[in-house]
Amino acid sequence: MADDQPTQSCHVVAVPYPGRGHINPMLSLCTAVAERSSDVLITVVLTEEWIGLLAAARKPPNMSFAAIPNVVPSEKVRGDDIQAFFVAVQTKMEAPFVRLLDGGEQPPADFIIGDAFLSWVHEVAGGRNIPSAHLWTMSASVYTVFYHFDLVVQNGHYPVDLSVNGEAVVDYIPGLSPIRVADLPSIVRDEEMMPKLTRILPKQSNAKHLIFTSFYELEAQVLDDLKQKSSMPTIYNIGPATAYSKLRDIKMSSTAATLEAEAPNDTNNYLRWLDLQPPSSVLYISLGSFLHISVAQMDEIAAGLQSSGVRFLWVAKRETSRLQKMGGDKGLVVEWCDQLRVLCHPSVGGFLSHCGWNSTKEAVLAGVPVLTFPIIMDQLLDAKAIVEDWRNGWRVLDREYDEKNLKKRDEIGEIVKKFMDLENLERKELSRNVRKLQKICEREFEDGQSHQTNLDRFVGSIKSCY
Repeated sequence: MADDQPTQSCHVVAVPYPGRGHINPMLSLCTAVAERSSDVLITVVLTEEWIGLLAAARKPPNMSFAAIPNVVPSEKVRGDDIQAFFVAVQTKMEAPFVRLLDGGEQPPADFIIGDAFLSWVHEVAGGRNIPSAHLWTMSASVYTVFYHFDLVVQNGHYPVDLSVNGEAVVDYIPGLSPIRVADLPSIVRDEEMMPKLTRILPKQSNAKHLIFTSFYELEAQVLDDLKQKSSMPTIYNIGPATAYSKLRDIKMSSTAATLEAEAPNDTNNYLRWLDLQPPSSVLYISLGSFLHISVAQMDEIAAGLQSSGVRFLWVAKRETSRLQKMGGDKGLVVEWCDQLRVLCHPSVGGFLSHCGWNSTKEAVLAGVPVLTFPIIMDQLLDAKAIVEDWRNGWRVLDREYDEKNLKKRDEIGEIVKKFMDLENLERKELSRNVRKLQKICEREFEDGQSHQTNLDRFVGSIKSCY
């Protein structure tokens, strides 16, 4: 662990993609590195907007933030035009990042960690002979689909037309269990974006290190196969350390004590509401902070919840009052919550999720079964893994969300009711699977296990460059 006073002898600059699903894993990694070695100084580069959003974030003493201007669209509207945001990130962030590196206000960078989607970070690092590492914030399974995309083309599954080959089976990607074409990351269908994505993969960059934020036991075959590829950078698998530490702290403290300390102004009323509910009786619902499903689909979910009679806590940024009225008095709709704390609450017995990678990992750590409602991109493959590989959840959608083909309230109500029936035999089996999976992943954080081993190797790689 870090000493109280960092020596600040080696300077690491970290640059996440400017979205919560990318920033949180980067902060988790940087925190783990900073706490592991006090003689590493870490500067995380963020837009001014994100500096403000993270003003209250706790950081080790040898970790700080540095700002670049808001040259990309706001986080509040990022999901309105995904391609435009991606283009802005690729074309407008490099110049202010270079100015920050060369401005003299920060110590010279000895090592750079960049999000894998920021190819320009590693080009800048290579041009200055600064060693760098890619951080991949989705599953290793998604990465290997992109890495072996040529096989998808060779086997006639690209271009993708779901009406023609959606049910075709992809069983030729090394390390990956068989999967439907329909469950491949949705960007595979985008004939404009997919070539751009494959060009920015780490195998074609100057970076010598690649970091996955997965649990080894969940994706062992994929990770082992990638490590055997001679063309790959050095691979480290460093799990969600911050989430694990927070989960451990939550389990050691009482809800009441936490509320008194953190929310004297009643901003966390949802936790008090959860305290009043029976054990494992509440379905937690969150479909992500990035994209939004249609009003019509939200209404169908609300009506389905009401007809199911199941207690629920639903995080919905838009129209919370209307959804609260539609969903009925057995549930609570809020604009924000502390997700990991909610998942760990004893009254929560299930999670209706969009299956983003961070949420998927948190559900595993908390030991909560999942109802899958994938919307886009990697969420499709995550949902498939949850249902078919790890068996810690059931499907709500057979394919990704499509606003033209709504999931109806009757179907939603029926599956929610069955899912939350703790006496149902299928649900009992699901609960056993979840507890087993949780213990397997928790063990990875023990002394001498994969998390610490990979973290120490990575810290050693950073220091060897100084």
